[in-house]
Amino acid sequence: MGTKLTRKERWLLPKSDFACSEKRPGAGSYPINDPSRVVSAVTYYQRNKYQRCPGGQARICARAKKFGIVSPKIKGFCEAKLKE
Repeated sequence: MGTKLTRKERWLLPKSDFACSEKRPGAGSYPINDPSRVVSAVTYYQRNKYQRCPGGQARICARAKKFGIVSPKIKGFCEAKLKE
């Protein structure tokens, strides 16, 4: 996984670097600014106890594509129809 983001670094990330930009930088916002965080966002986003947001799954999938992340887990997530 990438280095831990400090609180200040998280606040300085642009909204486009979050799966749930309207929640950023708070809980449930899922930073997707590097490949390891995209994979983590997929894991968290699939769990029922975590909050989802409209368009979050699409943003995570677009970022995975941008970073060239290809795995069965990511492919399955992007093909699934999650209730947001």
